[in-house]
Amino acid sequence: MPVLSVSRDILFVRSGTLGSAGKKTDRSGLRGFEVSLSYASTVPRQLVHRRSPADVLLTDYETVDGMHRAAVQLPTSHRMFVPVRRTHDSLMIAEALRQAVSLFCHVEHDVPLDHVVYIEHVRFDILDLLSVDNIDDSLVAESITTDRTFEDESLDNLKLSARLLNRGQVVASGTASVRPIGPDVYSKVRKPTMADPHFRYLPAGTEVVEPAGVGRLDPSDVVLARHTSDGTLVVAPDPRNLAMFDHSVEYLPGVTMLEAARQALRLATGCVGLDFTSLEVRFLGFAEWANPCTVIVDSDTTDGIHRIQFEHDGVVLSAMSVTATPEPWLPLSDRSSR
Repeated sequence: MPVLSVSRDILFVRSGTLGSAGKKTDRSGLRGFEVSLSYASTVPRQLVHRRSPADVLLTDYETVDGMHRAAVQLPTSHRMFVPVRRTHDSLMIAEALRQAVSLFCHVEHDVPLDHVVYIEHVRFDILDLLSVDNIDDSLVAESITTDRTFEDESLDNLKLSARLLNRGQVVASGTASVRPIGPDVYSKVRKPTMADPHFRYLPAGTEVVEPAGVGRLDPSDVVLARHTSDGTLVVAPDPRNLAMFDHSVEYLPGVTMLEAARQALRLATGCVGLDFTSLEVRFLGFAEWANPCTVIVDSDTTDGIHRIQFEHDGVVLSAMSVTATPEPWLPLSDRSSR
């Protein structure tokens, strides 16, 4: 997940003290009382680790009887994650759930804003399609905390269960395991020399994959390169793509790895319109800019599940199990299992 730089005078936001307009939003004492969420403005961008307010997908939040709720507003167009057949991209839905996880880590669990909210494990399923024509002021992300562990009185791990509702109907659901990483710990595992890339790093003997082969038009949207000798794929995104990297990051964010998995699966299956319907991901290490990791796709599946692994020097950085469909605009019952 992206790293957030904040001023030292902003250390943390206490539970229930800051809403989208700075209002108190912890309403846990209002048992049985339905409180409307506002879609008028976004939550503070620092809470979801985004630089531009235009990339903030959450507009309000509340907690009622332990249930965290956030109003979600997805863009009807996006430079990178474009709706297909007027249906929202699966990675846009994943980003909305990620932002909700980040938000509630900060406002409900007092995770300081200068901490990295590192998602170690995530699973989500898209249960119904989201049309761009039918979600005005109606999307809500709900989550509950299912487990917390502490180390020396500091939050060490957090597990959440979440779902996305459209007009009260569940359209996506998932779980996440999160580890907050403070500056002191982070500095021990990261080096300043890893930071702030300014160009696409291509290992010797590789070339950027053709955009048409991964369902893209612009080469800057392609995140894969291929060795010309044996066809091995590596993750090599362009850091100048501001739609994907709205601020400098010193390692590849989770959404970049998800897009790399999707593009690799499109290449392996030959289906350039393929999109995820479910995924389970474990992030085991940081994927570096200057040492591109390889992508290994097992697309020869009998159970409908594709397995994708990211490795560097034989060390697994991320492992994914996904299901996908080439017909994202069809009803769930009519989709193929490809």
